[in-house]
Amino acid sequence: MGRKSLIALAVVAGVVVSGAVSMWAQAPAPKKAYFLVQSDVTNPTQYAEYAKLTPAVVEKFGGRFLTRGGQSATLEGRPAPSRVVVIEFPSYDRAQAFYTSAEYQKVKKMREGAATLQVVIVEGL
Repeated sequence: MGRKSLIALAVVAGVVVSGAVSMWAQAPAPKKAYFLVQSDVTNPTQYAEYAKLTPAVVEKFGGRFLTRGGQSATLEGRPAPSRVVVIEFPSYDRAQAFYTSAEYQKVKKMREGAATLQVVIVEGL
């Protein structure tokens, strides 16, 4: 192969690699996900023990609490349960991984019988 052919091959290879790097660099970031919990606490003492342990597990999966049982009001529809929690995760997959993890399942058992809940994961924008 002559020198001109090698130069042409190097230029083509550079364009292909540059295009691949450009495509990789422009890959969209995963959408965040939100873990929505509405609960009525029936045993505050037991629930408090559960609530102490959840932050460490949430953080392990990249989550952070946005709300954690603060003041809320139902503006339309059925009255919301007394406690509303919103946790943000870096992706839908991380939110699911948190919920199904052995660590959370162990902590979740501590909550059994202390509250009734509805738990929803929703993908963000």
